[in-house]
Amino acid sequence: MPVSMGKIGETYTIKCVTGSGEVRSHLEAMGFTPGTEVRVISQLNGDVILGVKDSRVAVNEEQARHIMV
Repeated sequence: MPVSMGKIGETYTIKCVTGSGEVRSHLEAMGFTPGTEVRVISQLNGDVILGVKDSRVAVNEEQARHIMV
């Protein structure tokens, strides 16, 4: 499922990152790589704040749909 459907406070493991090569490269540069754990911190209007590798990263709804957990 896409991380945008995750529950606040839950931790998930990234299965894959989908989308065009540019989208995948951008998300992977922010730390969203397969096998990495992410925690859903908050959600607002489809945008998601995720905890990844000891950082908080905000992604918009479109980007969140490409991060599969």
